Amino acid sequence: MLDDPRMPRPARRPSLPPVATYLRATLALGRAAIGPALPALALLYFYRLGMGLYLTMSMDPVATFEDLDRGAIATAALMRAAGYLPLVVLIYAPFLLLLDGILRGVPRSLGECVRTVLERMVPFLLSAIAQILIVFGPPILLLGGAALLVRAFPGRPEELARAIAIVTLIPCFLYIVLMLFLLWFAFPVLVLDRRGPLQSIRISFGLVASHFGGILGRLLVTFFLLVIAAVVLSLPASFLQVGAAAAGADHPAIKIAMVIWTSAVSALLFPFLLASLMVMYRSIAPAPAGSGAVAGAEALPEPHRATSPFQFE
Repeated sequence: MLDDPRMPRPARRPSLPPVATYLRATLALGRAAIGPALPALALLYFYRLGMGLYLTMSMDPVATFEDLDRGAIATAALMRAAGYLPLVVLIYAPFLLLLDGILRGVPRSLGECVRTVLERMVPFLLSAIAQILIVFGPPILLLGGAALLVRAFPGRPEELARAIAIVTLIPCFLYIVLMLFLLWFAFPVLVLDRRGPLQSIRISFGLVASHFGGILGRLLVTFFLLVIAAVVLSLPASFLQVGAAAAGADHPAIKIAMVIWTSAVSALLFPFLLASLMVMYRSIAPAPAGSGAVAGAEALPEPHRATSPFQFE
């Protein structure tokens, strides 16, 4: 039976762009975001610089793991994690809005993006708490049960403790990696499409599960290329470290120079990491028609959109 051309065709399911198109769009989007996001990148750079200098100058180069206080290590880890919260609010989430505006042809200012994120702070924090519980809750319960099981045996033989640790740590690690992958789009759904904290998590699970192989493959390619770029850009710091080790020098100025350079490299690559996320997200979750990035702003004309380097189809 022939199809009636007058009958409306069903909407085509959004799909990921080809890998080559995806990489070109990621590169173009990341480069386009550097200029508007310079204040955020400067904040990220100085934060990474300060954190790197503190860790470099405060660590004892000859201390072993056994010499360190476990409680102090846990406290430092918690303080560092809490210190990243302002970066998530002031850089990560506003960056998503900034990239989304560039993708849709309606640019936003960084200040407006920050204000939009602050207006969504309560759902943002609730979503962050829910994601932490989803990712780390079951592993903590499993590890706690394993610790109680080891304590139940008198003498606590090392072989038993090692076997239980292997049996529990591997599934916990795989579970954490899988949950982080399934939650890859949770914050974009929350911030860009203004969904609720739990709804954004559910939508992220559905989007990733329905495009599991395509998203995983593109993420692996992206991370591989970013690692190569980081290694190449960090060669001056690596040469400095090798030269200092060969000369037997351990001068603080060398450490400071290395931290300055590596902090700049991480800040430079940050836009491209988020651009890869945005290109994938908007390809499988297009923005609603007629939704503007800025209140009262009009979309760019169609001829400009047709030649945009961020278009997939």
